[in-house]
Amino acid sequence: MKNLELAKKHEEYIISMRRYLHEHPELSDHEDETCKKISEELTAMGIENVEIPHGGVLGKIVGGKDTGKAVLLRADCDALPVVEKDINLSCKRTCVSKNEGVMHACGHDGHVSMLLGAAKILLERKDELEGTVYLCFERGEEGTGNVKYIFKYIEDNDIHIDAVYGTHVWSDLEAGKLCINDSDMMAGVMAFDVTIEGRGGHGSRPDQSNSPIDCFVAIYHRLEAIRLTKVNPFKTCAYSVGKLDAGIRNNVIPQSLNFGGTMRTFDPFGAGMEFYNEFKKAIDGICAAYDCVPTYNRFSKPRLPVVNNPEVAVFARKVIGEEIGAENVVQHEPWMASESFGRYMMQWPGVFAFLGINNPEKGTGAAHHNQNFDIDEDVLHLGSTAAATYAIEYLKSDMPANGRLMSYHDLLVKTEDTDTLKELYGE
Repeated sequence: MKNLELAKKHEEYIISMRRYLHEHPELSDHEDETCKKISEELTAMGIENVEIPHGGVLGKIVGGKDTGKAVLLRADCDALPVVEKDINLSCKRTCVSKNEGVMHACGHDGHVSMLLGAAKILLERKDELEGTVYLCFERGEEGTGNVKYIFKYIEDNDIHIDAVYGTHVWSDLEAGKLCINDSDMMAGVMAFDVTIEGRGGHGSRPDQSNSPIDCFVAIYHRLEAIRLTKVNPFKTCAYSVGKLDAGIRNNVIPQSLNFGGTMRTFDPFGAGMEFYNEFKKAIDGICAAYDCVPTYNRFSKPRLPVVNNPEVAVFARKVIGEEIGAENVVQHEPWMASESFGRYMMQWPGVFAFLGINNPEKGTGAAHHNQNFDIDEDVLHLGSTAAATYAIEYLKSDMPANGRLMSYHDLLVKTEDTDTLKELYGE
């Protein structure tokens, strides 16, 4: 029986798990009940698994033909602080969050259910599985960096992995299509949150104040110019200010102003660092000129983008296309949102795939992180099929099995992540 047929066999289970998770969302680093449920499901299937504190759940399926090769399949499981509406873009939802103010507004409920579905397929083909498959359910993907605990666990327990695979549902892509690019998939992110401290005063005497608003306006104008004058025009660098907070009365010059935003790039060590350095120089210099003081609440160096290994991407499109139809496996322009999976693919060769969920007839197609966001559940079995197929075919292929590209410790050194180095390694 083909993997696609096995996925259809388990489709009711996949959809039921998606609905359960959607109704019981939990925020990043608070996914205790979610992880408990995942562990219970894996245990019920007879799959060995462990809950990694703050990291998530790691399951293990050892095939009947153990060659020493291993593949890791990954899903994230956290939700967002979004108030959900009863309808999506145009239709009544199949299920709605029961946790007020918390919503699976990015599709992680679908990711978990697809990976559980892939586990069902892999178990049915366990005897012919030529190696080991790890099932990784990651906590805190939405910006809290909890994946570091998974990487440390893998390192501490000397777990051998040759390749990684992840799936993300995508509202921009037609429902049922699977996108696997040869390289760029998702951008790396730099987040900034800065408070400018000035000297407040009465609106009638600006000469007696140092307005943080005036200071910010100058910073913002400089920000607009950085892309043009300081960053290589052939490199991706997109940025915006999404938060601005200052003052409560129209006749009072505020004491302080807070602003925040993000920058996205596929070139974190080039264009990303050019932006990082120039923006900080601008903030420091302009604040000094306006007699204001900046406080960097957050000013992270650019994180890693999600970039597929070209050789593995070609392989994945071929084997998955043979299961779900070559016409359904496509390439598409990259998504400028960001994902922690880039950290996996700096350590192991791998592939990240987008599963399209845009279906106007069902009202699915709203942007991610949006109260109208919803999933076309009828395509989830395709995500399960793709993940299971990739694992099965990679393990029995002659694709390179060289193990880790670099240790997590070395990755942290390369990205200058001194906070995580100190926390995990005491450095």
